[in-house]
Amino acid sequence: MQGEPDPAWLQRADVERGLAAVRDRGLGYDVLVRSHQLDQAVRLAERVPGLPQVLDHAGKPDLSGGELAHWESELLRLAAHPQVVCKVSGLITEADHVSWTTADIRPAWDVLLNAFGPERLMFGSDWPMANLAGGWNRWAATVDELLDGFSAHETSAILAGTATAFYRLARTEESRESR
Repeated sequence: MQGEPDPAWLQRADVERGLAAVRDRGLGYDVLVRSHQLDQAVRLAERVPGLPQVLDHAGKPDLSGGELAHWESELLRLAAHPQVVCKVSGLITEADHVSWTTADIRPAWDVLLNAFGPERLMFGSDWPMANLAGGWNRWAATVDELLDGFSAHETSAILAGTATAFYRLARTEESRESR
């Protein structure tokens, strides 16, 4: 959706029919929108109820500009729909690519936790795009820092459990043991 010129693309009749078919087959949909397009994801959740959605890249908050109020407002509206989960990825590419710190990421992280809770957040790498802003290792270390103080259950949910449930992945013995 992020590159669609039609601002109401997700509400087109043919798109809604297709996404209803996705829902009816028991599948989910990854929604890739920029922060100014979050209302489209909200409308999708309202117009195609029961369609499991994952908001990719946390809706791309403007971390480099620091303007998070509109993003937060729309994100809270979207999170009110229980069929929606959020992939925490791509945040570093929305921050200043050279000088971002964990402190720059934390305001968005806190909003995401408040909106979705650990049970509806999933870690994502955004690799290879993360290489534009510090790379995989730096992003993973940042997430480790952000997860400091979380319970083992909350950490497991964010790092594996939410994605495993949403994408209906086979659980490994290791992931079963961590619960």
